[in-house]
Parts: sequence; C-alpha cells; structure tokens
Amino acid sequence: MKFHDVREQLRTVGVLISKRGCEIRINHFGGTPETAFFTSSLDEALAAGLSMARPKHLPKQWCSQR
Repeated sequence: MKFHDVREQLRTVGVLISKRGCEIRINHFGGTPETAFFTSSLDEALAAGLSMARPKHLPKQWCSQR
C-alpha cells in the first residue's frame, strides 16, 4: 500500500495524514498537537487513523467507511 492510497482512505473519514522524512503524522481535521499520533509505519498509520475516525461510544455500523 502506498502513502497516497492511505491518505485518500483516511481523508474520506476526516483524518489528515502527513509525512516528513520517515515520520508519519495522523490527526483529526482541525485537531490540536496533543491529539496527533506519530509513527514510521504506514500500516500502523492506517490503523490508527481509522481508529481515530471511529468514536468509541457509537455503534460500529454508524461509522462505516463511505
């Protein structure tokens, strides 16, 4: 999976991803620095981004991908 593919997938659920060198940053759209998640793995970035987009208090079927 390429960075571009992950970025498009996360964008559809309202999560931004950026890459600087080997560091990948994931955050909510308009999120604060405190809510950002940093990793060097693209697979981990995708999993974390999808987890951010899925609120814990809502049923999973309400938060399905578009």
